[in-house]
Amino acid sequence: MKKFLKNIFTEPDNQTFCPIRLVAVIGVFEYFVLSTAHYIQHAVFMPQDFALGLGALIGGIGAALGFKKDTPKI
Repeated sequence: MKKFLKNIFTEPDNQTFCPIRLVAVIGVFEYFVLSTAHYIQHAVFMPQDFALGLGALIGGIGAALGFKKDTPKI
């Protein structure tokens, strides 16, 4: 498990910490927590708004990782 998390949160050299990846994991987790909280509280839930925000988050993360010099090209 430790090796798996290290592979996720580090650059391809597995030594350098990547803050973009950490922000990405926290952001995606936050969207799921907020949508669950709206459902539990019986609040007005706008799935389109949440999906649009999640899509923007994933797109921004992809762009940030793609523009980084260290990220290998697929």
